[in-house]
Amino acid sequence: MIRRFALMKGDKMEEERKIILRAKKDIKAFNYLYEKYFPRIFNYVNMRVQNRDITEEIVSNVFYKAMKKLYLFKFQKIPFSAWLYRISISEISNYFRKEKKHSKLNQNLYIEKSIYKSVDMGNTPSYEFIYKYIRMLNITDQEIITLRYFDKKSFEEISQIMNIKENTARVRLHRSLKKLQSLIPEQEWKNENRRIS
Repeated sequence: MIRRFALMKGDKMEEERKIILRAKKDIKAFNYLYEKYFPRIFNYVNMRVQNRDITEEIVSNVFYKAMKKLYLFKFQKIPFSAWLYRISISEISNYFRKEKKHSKLNQNLYIEKSIYKSVDMGNTPSYEFIYKYIRMLNITDQEIITLRYFDKKSFEEISQIMNIKENTARVRLHRSLKKLQSLIPEQEWKNENRRIS
């Protein structure tokens, strides 16, 4: 079963590799990549900037740059999706730098209600409860929590996106969660746990 899954995954990667090679010569083939990855990239950027118009502008820049620089993409280093996330992170930082808000990026993590509802958090504190504390974290802590819990990325994917080792991603996430926990007053945490029990 595991071997079959690996073959299926390998087939999909090979198919995508062929599409990317085609898109490097014929830009029309890039449409497939755009359609496939647009929703994920849009949701990720929207979580970070909390403004739909700005999200649309940034996502447009991300795909424009990806299309223009597609010839630089190398298959053996990272998956195409991780490459798009890296461009997204760079574009988000550029936006806040231009707006002189880069130092306040730690206050700009946002999940629209519609996106939040699609996240299965089980019996865990609501996003509304935890939002005010997440936004107090630094940029890197926000990125790793967002990628892992709201974008549902594996540690392998996070390591590729953030250009760090998998073990480093695990350690950073653990530390980020510890920081988040330390920000939440004990009584508020107890009240929230009672509410969801």
